Amino acid sequence: MFRRLFRSDTPTLRTRREESVGTTFVLPTLALVEQILDEFGLMHQIDDDGDLVVRWEKCGVYVFFYGDRNEILQARLYLNRRFDVDSRASLSLLLDEWNRSKLFPKAYTVLPDDGRVGICAEQCYDFETGATRAQLKYTIGLWIDMLLRFGNWVDEQV
Repeated sequence: MFRRLFRSDTPTLRTRREESVGTTFVLPTLALVEQILDEFGLMHQIDDDGDLVVRWEKCGVYVFFYGDRNEILQARLYLNRRFDVDSRASLSLLLDEWNRSKLFPKAYTVLPDDGRVGICAEQCYDFETGATRAQLKYTIGLWIDMLLRFGNWVDEQV
């Protein structure tokens, strides 16, 4: 049975603001993301293009910063495995199925300079209003976990 909430039972905006007093909001920075990756025990490096990357045997997850204040954070997985150009249509159909059945990450094909089809997946969020450090850490951990799950799913399918 559903219980009706009365105005007095519903937290007000003022109450929610009072709960967050003393909370420090941060924007993602390279140093902070590196610190969080260290806390997860993940080895990371800055590649030749100046991008932050965490590498695994089958893939690499790159972290990009966008926006006027680098407030938009993106994690993008590139699978190391490449495919013939002739298989791009069937790979796209496979990734369409992923995108239809899963909320995230967004998956797609790319055609890098080597002329072979690659597969990517990405997560992105605009932290313009900031987030607590705990929220940022949770988000990054969730993204990496889901990106790696996607990579395993591709291995099972292809």
